[in-house]
Amino acid sequence: MNYQRVVLVLAMLTTACGTKFGRDFEKQVDLTKHGITETTTNIEEGLKKSCNETPKVSADADEILRLVSSEDNTVFTVDGKQMGKARQLKVCINSKGEHTVIAEPPGCEAKTEKLKPPYDFPIYEFRYMLAECKAANAPPPTPVKAPTHRKTKRKKH
Repeated sequence: MNYQRVVLVLAMLTTACGTKFGRDFEKQVDLTKHGITETTTNIEEGLKKSCNETPKVSADADEILRLVSSEDNTVFTVDGKQMGKARQLKVCINSKGEHTVIAEPPGCEAKTEKLKPPYDFPIYEFRYMLAECKAANAPPPTPVKAPTHRKTKRKKH
């Protein structure tokens, strides 16, 4: 009875935090209640399958990272490797490593984000303001010459 209370309290605390550990633990508890004790195939295989369907940053990649930009045709580069060109892109990263993400839409300044684990909510969004985009590749303004006035002599009558 005490064991069940401890598990229940632990499950409530970890799931309330919304962490990946909490989500996985909650799923494990639910599966155990239904008689499924081998959770490796349920959780880890699901993650591996989803990583097989997305471009991997490295061979040891094990977690999906969603990259979102406010601009179309953004070139996403992760750890020096160009991963794709889109407004939204899913890539697979190593969940234990640090990563450098660069987002560079056409006509906008590149933005760099350094990511560190834990990746509890692996969605990173890059928002661009008008000043960061149109002015980035626009030629400098050409100075306009002020009109010159000629002084003319008036004839007296």
